[in-house]
Amino acid sequence: MNRFKNARLSTKLFAALTLVTLIIFTTITLVTFFIVRDLTITSQKEKATLLIDTVNPTVSLALFLGIHDLGEKLSTITQRNEVIALKVSDAKGKVILNYQQYDASSSYDTIQITENLMEPSSLKVIGTITLTYSGEEFTKTMNRFYTLYGWITLSVFTVLWLMMLWINRLLLPIKLIAQKVRNFKPGKKIIFDIPYTQREFTQIIHSFEAMQESVITYAEEIESINKNLEIKITEQTREAIRHLYYDNLTALPNRIKLQEDLQLKDINTVAILNIDDFKEINDFFGIDAGDWLLTQIAHWLSEMKLKPYRIGGDEFAFRMREESSHAEFRHDIEMLLALLSEKFFMIAEETVHVRATVGIAIDSDKPLIHADVALNKARSAKHPYSVYDRSEGIEQQYQTNIAMSAQIRQALVEHRIVCQYQPIVSCESGKIAKYETLVRIQNEDGSLIAPYDFLPIAQKTKLYHHITQEVVYQACHLFITRNEQFSINLSISDMLDGRTVTTIENILRQTGTANRVIFEILESEGIENFDEAASFIARMKALGVKFAIDDFGTGYSNFENILKLNVDILKIDGSLIKSINENPRNRIVVEAIVDFAHRIGIDTVAEFVSSEEILQNVTDLGITYAQGFHTGKPQFLNQQLM
Repeated sequence: MNRFKNARLSTKLFAALTLVTLIIFTTITLVTFFIVRDLTITSQKEKATLLIDTVNPTVSLALFLGIHDLGEKLSTITQRNEVIALKVSDAKGKVILNYQQYDASSSYDTIQITENLMEPSSLKVIGTITLTYSGEEFTKTMNRFYTLYGWITLSVFTVLWLMMLWINRLLLPIKLIAQKVRNFKPGKKIIFDIPYTQREFTQIIHSFEAMQESVITYAEEIESINKNLEIKITEQTREAIRHLYYDNLTALPNRIKLQEDLQLKDINTVAILNIDDFKEINDFFGIDAGDWLLTQIAHWLSEMKLKPYRIGGDEFAFRMREESSHAEFRHDIEMLLALLSEKFFMIAEETVHVRATVGIAIDSDKPLIHADVALNKARSAKHPYSVYDRSEGIEQQYQTNIAMSAQIRQALVEHRIVCQYQPIVSCESGKIAKYETLVRIQNEDGSLIAPYDFLPIAQKTKLYHHITQEVVYQACHLFITRNEQFSINLSISDMLDGRTVTTIENILRQTGTANRVIFEILESEGIENFDEAASFIARMKALGVKFAIDDFGTGYSNFENILKLNVDILKIDGSLIKSINENPRNRIVVEAIVDFAHRIGIDTVAEFVSSEEILQNVTDLGITYAQGFHTGKPQFLNQQLM
């Protein structure tokens, strides 16, 4: 079907014409055949019937009279060539006459007619007469019909073939037009020199010529548009390159341009300059004023002939000039910092003094990374500038941090965050009163990683809150079946993280351990979001949770905040406890803390109790509980994790 749809027009026309002709011809042939056959058969039957009707009265009378010799009476019939056989029987079926031609082996069809013989007086059936008549005339007539229609069929197909040739010739101009259109090339005009003048083809040619004129006009317009587009694309490309390689605010080349420039040349000595405390300038004067200051700084750096790049918000970079040495480059940076310290910039009508810190990488294979490492080192040491030194192993520390971060993540996935529990004993009775939950990472070989090796790294990632949630879950589910109180360390960031707070509250409600939980807050972190921390404490206290301030005596030690937070326990920092026997000042501080706690009615815990002597001292001072290796080391309370 698909092949016929895609066939040539001449083929479709010829197929349609052939189909119509065959239908008409077949219909006429069948109708004629049936008419001729029926007429011929009817004519032969009428002749046979006429012969029987001629002799029927005579044969009926002879049988009625008992005359059985009918040969002479029927000789007029039996002598005819058309009569093949004649049979006469009486009413009982007895054959009276059975005539057959001697040459009865005819290839033609026969016609057989039987009639009853009636008694002349009573019309009673007294016998039958059967005539077998030759169909030679019918057969010859039909053979002549077949011959005639054979020639007619041949003539019809000859006419159809001639019509196909005529159709092909009639549609030849379409083929010629298609060839010319197929060979058309842009910029050239098609000339239709076709030697046919049929109106339809003339209209097609005129349409093609009009279309060709439109295409030429359109092509000229497209060419003009393309030229304009090329100009605009060139301008846009130039603008895109400017945006890609140059900073929009200062018009200085940016980090991408610096990276490409470093790849083009062998000079890999770079300095990164960072504006100190630029965030405070933005916060004080506003972002627009900060942008204006950066523009002034960029202009001033350009005047210093150092060819600066702006590689970040408040960071600029410089490459060492080809004609300079490393010593000259360092001297240029020192001079730059000295001049910058004396330079004043204007914001509105105010003068602003700007300080900066610089990191330098000399002949580095990773100049930007190493310069940034040196910059961080200078800022940490509060030096005006620093030069990257591979021997300091800063990059190795970065790799260690990355590896530990991956190890923490893997431990969370594989449920290798485990908890040990250190006893906290009553100074009065010497018995275990509660436990502190201490987190560990358990390696695949069963060894443990201490918290000070991974918690500082976790705090700088998004993993810390997951560790807190896991510790709370394990501790609360462990102490469901125990009676002791147990403490869990919380950071300020845990208390301010909505998801962590919700998870903690759900665990406390599910386990029913809230009235035995003590959350220890690291006092050394300080509490900047005081109202939010107080809100968390109040929310947990409503469930029955108690709160302790950990490492009290260092850091901020704000007694007023302790009162506002309404905590239940002060854990005195171990640095004060471990030297309480030798350092009188530490003892005075501890005594002050204990006195303060007693006055406001809260308990105290002494940390780092490592000997019997220290235990005796803290007991004498009236401290409520003691914790340290002397009173009990961290241990697993559930044997499955050991």
